[in-house]
Amino acid sequence: MKKIALSLSLITASLLAESVIEINPISVTATGVAENVLEQPLSIATKKEDEIKLDQVVFQKDLLNSLSGVRIEQTGSVIGHMTSIRMPINTGPYYLFMQDGIPVQSSGFFNHNGLAYTTFQTATSVEVLKGAGTALYGSDAVAAVVNVQSAKKPSKTKEVSLKVMGGSNGYGSSTLEMSDTIDDKSSYRANVSYMHSDGWREHSKADRGEANLRYDSELSSDTDLKVIFNASKTVAEQADSFSNYQYIEDGSTLASDDPAYYQALQKTDVRRKFDYARLSAEFTNYSYNDLEMTFTPYIRYNRNRYVATWTKNLASNDNELYTLGFLQKNTYDASWGRIIGGFDAEYTKSSLLYNQDFTAVVTGWGGGTYPAGPIWDYDVDYMAIAPYVRAEYDVTKQLMFVVGLRYDYNRYDYDNKLLDNSYYTLASGTKKYYRPADRTDSFDHLSPKLSLSFKPTQDMEIYARYANGFRIPQASRLYSMQAGYENVILDPETSNTYEIGIKKEFNKKTSVELSAYYMTIDDTITRYTNSVTGDYYYANGGSTIHQGIEAEVRAQLTKEWATKVAYSYSKHNYDNDPTYGDNEMQQAPRTLANVRLFYMPSYLHGLTVMGEWQYTSKWWMDDAHTVEEYKGYSIGNLKVDYIVNKQLSLFGKVTNITDERYAVMARYAYGSDSYTPGDPRQFYAGFTYKW
Repeated sequence: MKKIALSLSLITASLLAESVIEINPISVTATGVAENVLEQPLSIATKKEDEIKLDQVVFQKDLLNSLSGVRIEQTGSVIGHMTSIRMPINTGPYYLFMQDGIPVQSSGFFNHNGLAYTTFQTATSVEVLKGAGTALYGSDAVAAVVNVQSAKKPSKTKEVSLKVMGGSNGYGSSTLEMSDTIDDKSSYRANVSYMHSDGWREHSKADRGEANLRYDSELSSDTDLKVIFNASKTVAEQADSFSNYQYIEDGSTLASDDPAYYQALQKTDVRRKFDYARLSAEFTNYSYNDLEMTFTPYIRYNRNRYVATWTKNLASNDNELYTLGFLQKNTYDASWGRIIGGFDAEYTKSSLLYNQDFTAVVTGWGGGTYPAGPIWDYDVDYMAIAPYVRAEYDVTKQLMFVVGLRYDYNRYDYDNKLLDNSYYTLASGTKKYYRPADRTDSFDHLSPKLSLSFKPTQDMEIYARYANGFRIPQASRLYSMQAGYENVILDPETSNTYEIGIKKEFNKKTSVELSAYYMTIDDTITRYTNSVTGDYYYANGGSTIHQGIEAEVRAQLTKEWATKVAYSYSKHNYDNDPTYGDNEMQQAPRTLANVRLFYMPSYLHGLTVMGEWQYTSKWWMDDAHTVEEYKGYSIGNLKVDYIVNKQLSLFGKVTNITDERYAVMARYAYGSDSYTPGDPRQFYAGFTYKW
C-alpha cells in the first residue's frame, strides 16, 4: 500500500517548467563571474528561487537534497546537520560552506553544522561545485564548495511581503521582507524571519531567527558598491539516537532509549546554540577597459555552544570566533580568453573553553569520576593568506584550456590558558586529557588546477578536469588532545580530483549533465579508538579513494509538465589503511536518487504541484564491517504552490507521504548500534501576501 500511495503521489504531482525548471542555469561560484553552467568545464549543481520557493525550506536538507550527489541529513540537534558530497557522511572539514561568495567559517575552525550559520531558510539560490574547488578556493574545498545566496538584487519599485507558515508539531514561521530604491543610484532589500518548532520527538524543540540586508549603490560611473549583512541565531534542543532499532520501527517519539540520557537532562543544558553575523562591503571598479577589479572586506562573528552528549561525562564546549577578512579579485577579458587573479586573507581570534560543568561519575568503558573544572581552555590566533591565478585560453572557437594555481599559507598561534603540558585527571589519578604548551603551527600548500573543454556544437560541451585540493588540521585536532597521544603530529590532507563530463542541451527544452570522477585523499586524518581504554585519537592514516558517476536531467515535457532527475552512484574505500585495509567506508550509500515531476494545469492558472521521490541505498554501519549493512530508505513528498493573484499566494506540502519508518544515520560504534530516526509524515501550509 505504501508503494501504491507513493506512485500515486508522483503520478498526480507536478509544475510548469518555465517557472521552476531552468534549462540554462547560471552560476557564479566557480569563477565569481556569472556563466552558463552548461559552458563550465566542471560539475556544478544549482537551484534557483522558484524551485526553492516550492520546496518551502524548513531544514538544510530541503534546500539541497534534490541536487545530484548531494545528501544532507539533520542530526539530533534538529538544525544540526551532516553532509555527504563525493564523500561518506561525516564531520570532517571536506566542504567549504559560503554565503554570497564569502566563507561562513575560517578553515582552521570547521564546524560540520556550518550551513546553520547561513540564512538557508530565506535563501534565494544555492550552488554546489563538486570536487576540489577552482583556484579561487583553498583549504576545505576538497569534496565540494556550497554557496548559499541570501537577499537578491533590490527591486526598482517598493515591495513589501509577509510569509507565514505553520505545520505539524507546533511548527510556525514568519518572514517579513521589504525592498525599494533610495534614490536613482541606490536601493536596498531587507528581511527578517523567525521559526519555532516543538519537534516531533521529545527534546527536539528549536527556535531560530534570520536577518538579511543588502544595499546596492552606484558610487560613480565606474564603481559599484554592494553591502550585505547576514545574521542568524539558533537555540535547538538535542535528542539522542536509538540503540535498539525497534524504536525506529515503532515510530517512537522518545528522545532516547538510554536511561543515562534522561539523567543527563537533569544535570546540564544539552541545547545547541549557534550565533552568526557577517558584514561585507563589495567594491567593484570598471575604470580600465576589459578589467574588473573587486575588493571585499568583511567582518564575521561565530559562536558555537553545546554539550558533548556523545561523551559520558557530558562536558560543555564554547567556541567563539571573531574574523577580519579581505577578498581581492581581478578579472581581465581578452580576445584570446580570460585571466582571473587575486588573493584571499583572513585573521581570526578564537577562544575555546571545554569544561566539566559538574562532577560526573561514569561507569563502564572509559569510566571514572570526572571532577568539575576546565578540561581545555585556550586561545588561537589564526592567519591565512592565499594568492591565486586562473587563466582561460581559447585555443580555437571550440577548444578551451584552463589552468589555475593557488598558494595557501595558514598559521596558528596557540595560547594555553591552563598549566602548560598539564593533564586533566580523573579522581583516581588517571590522566585523561592533555594541555599542550604554547606553540605556533604553520602549513602551506600549492594547488594546481587544469581543465580542457571541447564544444563540438553550441549546445554541447565535453570536458576533462584535474584539481588538487587540501585541508589543514583543525585547531581542535591540534590542541584538544587525549592523554597518551601527546606526540601525535598531524599533517594536512591532500586530494586529487580527476573528472570527465558531458553537458548537452536539446531544443531549449531538455538538458543533460553526466560526469564521472575519481578522487584520492592522502594522509587522511582518521579517528581511531583504543580497544582497551575506549579513548579515541586522530592520526594521519593511509589514503582513501572516492569514485562515482553523477547525472542530472532537466526536461520540459509539455507546456504543463516538466521533470528533473538527479542520480549518483559512488564507492568510497580506504586504501591500505593500517586498521581498515581496503574496506568500503561506513555511512556511504552507493546510490542516491531524486526524481521530481512538475505540473501546472492550463485550466487553473497559477497552480503548481510537485511530486518528489527520494532514494538512498544501503550502507556499511562501521569501517571494520563487523555488523550488517543498514538497508537505506525511500520516501515521497508532495508540494503545492498557488498564486491566487498579484498579492496573495498559498502553499503547502506533505513530507514522507507514506509515513516510512527509517533511520537517516545508522552506525556501529563503541560496541553498540546508533540510529538517528528520520522524520515521520509532516504537514505544512502557509501564505505569502505582497503589497
